Amino acid sequence: MKKNKLILSEGYKTIVITFVISIVLMLFISDCLAYIGFLIGLALLFIYRDSYRHIFKNTQSVLAPIDATVTAIDTVNGKHKIYCKVSLCNNHVLRAPVDADVKVKKFRRGLNLNPNSYKASLYNEQIVLKFADIKIKLISGLCNHKMKRVKECTVSQGDKISVFLDGLVIITVPSDYDLAIKIGDKLTSGQSILFKK
Repeated sequence: MKKNKLILSEGYKTIVITFVISIVLMLFISDCLAYIGFLIGLALLFIYRDSYRHIFKNTQSVLAPIDATVTAIDTVNGKHKIYCKVSLCNNHVLRAPVDADVKVKKFRRGLNLNPNSYKASLYNEQIVLKFADIKIKLISGLCNHKMKRVKECTVSQGDKISVFLDGLVIITVPSDYDLAIKIGDKLTSGQSILFKK
């Protein structure tokens, strides 16, 4: 992923198109519609912002892969599962939770239904990434754009991997990891510690 100081590269095209349409509306159609377009453009600048993060690297812990709110924690078949809701107000950069090789276990195009519904797990766009013994499943939400396939490579803890705008993130780790969070916690990617090994 390219490093930008103001906005993420995934947002350039959408933001430029929005502002161009707003200018055309102002010149030829309606000032009111143009102002609405400019407001949408400003909202997109906020959504696609690329804020600087100091990564607290620690080989004995698993860092949060994305800014989100913990909505549920479960233990199934000897594994911990953390369910995290990502909203449009969060920072949307997906980061590596540990030093490892990234492997794409599943990549499926689909719909953008409410990620909290049963149908979303069947029909929404999804990608499952594996980092050693950690699995991260991304289920797109109502406002998510088309997810890009992640390149399989070796990453360091805190490295940028992709962009995820809205939806549900499910983090699965072995049960011998000690939980360092609880339901309702707000996670900060590359800084919040999820588990200790």
